Amino acid sequence: MAQRALPSRAAHLLEPWFAPFALVNGSAVGLVPILLPIVASRYGVGHVGLVMGAFNLGAFAAPLAGSLADRYHNYRLLTIVCAAASALSLWLFALANPWQQLLLALVNGAGFAGAVTIANLLIVERRPKAEWNQRLSWLETALSVGQGAMLVLAAWLSGLNARPALVTAAIVPAAAIPLALLIPPYRRAAPAASTVAAPVPAATAAEHRLPSAGHVGEWGPASPSRVHHLRQRRWIGGLRASIRGDFGWLLAAWAAAYAGAAIVFALYPVLFRDAFRIAPHTSALAFAVIVFASLPLFVVAGRVSQRHGAAVTMAAALGARVVFLAVLAVLAAARQVPAVLPLGAFAGVMFAWSYLSVASPELTGQLAPGSEGDAQGALNASSGIAGLAGSAVGGFAASKWGYPAALGIGAGAVAIGLAIFAATIMRRRTTSSSPA
Repeated sequence: MAQRALPSRAAHLLEPWFAPFALVNGSAVGLVPILLPIVASRYGVGHVGLVMGAFNLGAFAAPLAGSLADRYHNYRLLTIVCAAASALSLWLFALANPWQQLLLALVNGAGFAGAVTIANLLIVERRPKAEWNQRLSWLETALSVGQGAMLVLAAWLSGLNARPALVTAAIVPAAAIPLALLIPPYRRAAPAASTVAAPVPAATAAEHRLPSAGHVGEWGPASPSRVHHLRQRRWIGGLRASIRGDFGWLLAAWAAAYAGAAIVFALYPVLFRDAFRIAPHTSALAFAVIVFASLPLFVVAGRVSQRHGAAVTMAAALGARVVFLAVLAVLAAARQVPAVLPLGAFAGVMFAWSYLSVASPELTGQLAPGSEGDAQGALNASSGIAGLAGSAVGGFAASKWGYPAALGIGAGAVAIGLAIFAATIMRRRTTSSSPA
């Protein structure tokens, strides 16, 4: 009997309403990173950086989506709006002028951010806190599968003309609109007699603090744009209070390193097409393989962080990103290199995210005890701003000085973040752990 209960438990955790979010998510982190840069590149690689920066900036729609969800509890309608925004922005992108493309990329990023926020809230507001991490892990699995599948689709679409490719791509988030009916309607919870089966308390649901958020990944592995969109009403106030201590140094290091890595993610298909002569359909398929290969690394990263500490894990991951970005810069300068070398270096940059996504929330909790949610909200906001800055600077540098310079700037920015981290947080922790 116990053996037969396990499949039913897994089936219960993998809920049907994951489907519309997997489609919107797959569109945003599978189709968009391949198709939008290719289409936008007709206006120059500098414009590509701006487009992907605008997409990153759309992450700031997450607090608005959370507020609307808390106020009206109409999760189906909000999901439909987010899916429609994603589909419409993809459909119109090929017809738009450069300024309109920036607006459409922003709308697409906002639809994505709103959707993953709602998916998060459907768990943390409707399920007991003890089930959060397990259910979020299954949600992450569904989103990751959606991302990988859409990267495979992007490999095929990248060989089509811009208009039919984006019209076909728009069908993916559009399909989430009818599937939003799978989302269970909101019902006010009656007072529960047992605390075991009771819904999440109102205060907890309002704060949406996941103590082990980093252990469930980044809404799917290795996405350059995704962070935990945990809505925080007080993140600005929390930021002012938190930056006075060591968390402020973590924020500075994180922003610099995130901006540096954003360069390679924003330019990915055009970078590999122009610098390494790798066709977009090949780079998209490689991206998909790397996504699926990175899935087990989140578990490994959790064990490494538990054994060696979050600070050491983060420092090692940042160091790895510096090395792999520098290798990419050297390979871009050499130009005539086997395709496996730049793809392998990119995989290293991607795999490092598994460790950063686990270590960063854990370290945030250690450096901002009692205000972890506010600090995590500040860290997420800095990621959106850093993603915008890194994408724009990377595109500008590539257009003016070439891809080796852009990648070198990216490696330098991550190195600056690592230096800040080592000189402050790592140094103080080493000093405090030394015998008197």
